[in-house]
Amino acid sequence: MSLLDRLHTEIKTIFEERPHRFFTEHDIHSELSRIATEHLVKKGKLYVKTNDNHEVSRVHHEYPTPFRCYMKKYDFKVVTEEEFSELKSKGLRPRARRGRIDLVVLNLDFVSSNKLITVSGKTYENFRQDLAKQKYPALDLAMEVVYHPALDKKPHSGMMEGKVASTIQDYQKLTALTEFRFPNDVCFCKEAAMFFFSNTAYKDELEEIFRKLPENKVPCFKILCPGDMR
Repeated sequence: MSLLDRLHTEIKTIFEERPHRFFTEHDIHSELSRIATEHLVKKGKLYVKTNDNHEVSRVHHEYPTPFRCYMKKYDFKVVTEEEFSELKSKGLRPRARRGRIDLVVLNLDFVSSNKLITVSGKTYENFRQDLAKQKYPALDLAMEVVYHPALDKKPHSGMMEGKVASTIQDYQKLTALTEFRFPNDVCFCKEAAMFFFSNTAYKDELEEIFRKLPENKVPCFKILCPGDMR
């Protein structure tokens, strides 16, 4: 069983048995991280040393994207370095920034062939300088998590529109990540998926989200609590 299959199977069972144990998306991130960590520990492949001799875990939250993007008011657009430099040369202040991925599993060979500063992805300039030399994907797996928890009252239309727009933005970010390639045409991310959880009764509103996702690009696993759905 692949890691993605295991994550899907185990989190689905956990959520359907106790759908109200999670209060936030971060709660779900933590559970997925636990499952991924235990899977890699059993295989003896959780910890890897960078080429400057720092031992790191392969499982991480909030990993930065390898590109800048506009994400204001739920818009999404990748901004190339050429576009970014051109705007700065005109005296403008581009509002493009790097996105964050909810949960990732780093590629073992990528870690072992790079320095810690590159592997962590935190320093953008160092990462950009090392792009051309990469021989392996940076990520084996990337995941975005969307969670619509149970609510006492039906959310007003503006709130649901915001949730739909936010979900679509996350999906676009994940799709852009899978399309990003290093200069030698090696993909940045081998596999990606969105996990969509809900234990609310607002089936019609949630279906509106599903209709707007182009799922042929990145799979979306819908994990809904049947007992609370109308």
